[in-house]
Order: sequence, then structure tokens, then C-alpha cells
Amino acid sequence: MSCLTEESDGFDYPGGIEVTYSLHRLMHFNCEGKNPRYAYPQLVKLYAKLGVHRYNLLEGKNLKFCKLKSFNMRINCGASSYYITLDARCGFPKFPFQVLVNERMIGCLDLAVSIARPRTHVIPKPYLRRHCEPARLDTEFNPLPDWPPEIAFSDAKRFYMVNKYELQNNGWISLYLELALVSHVRDLTDHYLAQLEIVQVAVETVDDVKPPTLDSKNVVIYIVYRDFAAGEPCDSKAIVRRSFNEVTEGLKFVGDYWSEEKKALSTTETASVVKVTEKRSMHLSGGEKTEKRCKKKKRLGVHHRLWRLSDPRCHQAYKSRASARRRQ
Repeated sequence: MSCLTEESDGFDYPGGIEVTYSLHRLMHFNCEGKNPRYAYPQLVKLYAKLGVHRYNLLEGKNLKFCKLKSFNMRINCGASSYYITLDARCGFPKFPFQVLVNERMIGCLDLAVSIARPRTHVIPKPYLRRHCEPARLDTEFNPLPDWPPEIAFSDAKRFYMVNKYELQNNGWISLYLELALVSHVRDLTDHYLAQLEIVQVAVETVDDVKPPTLDSKNVVIYIVYRDFAAGEPCDSKAIVRRSFNEVTEGLKFVGDYWSEEKKALSTTETASVVKVTEKRSMHLSGGEKTEKRCKKKKRLGVHHRLWRLSDPRCHQAYKSRASARRRQ
């Protein structure tokens, strides 16, 4: 690993990083300019905003996300790591900010934000292997809780019901909802996300804090929302769990959502699998197998005959027999 890689800590490395012993590589993407090109821009922007939120939560600040500048993405199969550089501000002027997001799984919200800091001219910490190998992060499996019955939300000692004023002043709630959806369908656009309306939010604190609060590090967020993009809106649900690891200082997020659109998509996918399976079973009938075997044997016989005629003695004998037939 080069000295430049160690000094950059994975950030701000325009040329990317060469393939290492672990067969992984960082590829650089520029997010500025007229036509920046990179995959899933909505997802990367939400990851950047999540890093700013982590900094505000742990440091007690009120930074605002301005725009993406660049990011380095670990190229491998499955989950990846994103070393994001963005512009943030707390008043004016804006300043560079760095965020590291390690995906634990793809196709769902399951990730950890382990670095969120303003970029300074001081050499950062060494390039640690745990930052570049998500598989070695905390892999403890802890499934999401079931959706509580409606009567349970009336328990003020267990749940904190967020009012409309708090919902407007805590943008991270809508950020969690958008992440739950975009992590599942990565090509969702700003136009689609703008048509989501949050109806109700309940916060359950995992820590021994009574009553529960929004500022707790370990919480489960229950969100009821409406999706107006599909025409007639219907109430949908999302759960996001936020947990902080005191040892690694990583803030983990796990979430999922339930909607009629997602249910219809799952039904369509299941029907497609059944249809393909039936089609394959029809194509692999016994009669067709027999026909294919016969054709294969016939072709082998021709090739076998041509191979024998390539021998000069066999070829001469074949010509002699043919001449004898013509004389007769």
C-alpha cells in the first residue's frame, strides 16, 4: 500500500487506488462539473447527508449539507465502501467534509458510518484495514423488531410520538425514510421522494432512558407515510434502527419498509420465476431429449466417417469400392 494511500486515508485520491493483496480497488468519481457521471447519485447524496447527521448527533453541532464534491468507491462484489468528500456549512462559509460509509448488505438498508469529520490540513489517521474491509466490521445479526400493535404507541414510557413541529425541524427522520427506500431501489429520483408524506413517527429508545428522546444514540424509528407517486395514496410503513458502537465509534443503520407497491413487486417477481420454471420444464420433455440425442448421434457418425476417410488407405479402399459399384 502506497504512502499516498495511507496519508489520504482513502479520501481525495483522484487516480484511484491500485489493486492490493485483498483484490479490492478504490475507484474515483468526480461529482462536480456540468455532467458528472456515476452510478446511483441519489444513494451517494443520501450517504453524504447521513454522515453530516452522524457528526451533528455525536458532536452536538448543526452542520448543513451543501453539495457533493467527489467520492472513492470500493469496487468489489456485493456491499461496498464509500469515501465521500462534500461541502458542508454552519453559517458561512462552506468547508470540505469527509464521510466513510461501509455497506454491510446490498438491496436493503444495512450500513455503518464510521467516519464523519471536517477535512483539515493535518494528516489524518492511518489508513486502517477495518475501514476498507466491510466484512471485518461488526457482523452481529440482530433482526428488526415487529411492528407494534396500535395500542402500544399510547405507552409514553416506551414510545415518544413526534409532533409536526419536531418533524419539520428534524430532517433526519425523512432522511431515514428515503434511505430505507433508496437502499432497496437504488434508481429512485428526487421527484419520486418528493411525493412521500410522513403521517406519524414514533421513537423507541433502546437505552435505559425514560421517557425516550429524539437525541438518544440507540433508537428504533417507526414511520407511517403515504406514497403519492403511485396515484391514490395508501399508508405504508418503515422501520429504521440506529445504534452506536462505543468501541469502533461506528453509527449503524438497519431498516426496511412495507408498501403495496413493494408487495406487488414481490408478487410479480414470484410469478416470473414460476413462469420461467414452467417454460424450462416444457422445453426439457422426454421426447425432445430423445430427439436431441438422436441428432447428436447422427452428427457423431458423420464426423467419425470423415475421420476414417482422412486415412489414405481407408480413402483408397473407399474409392475402389465406389468405382466397382459404377462398373456394375
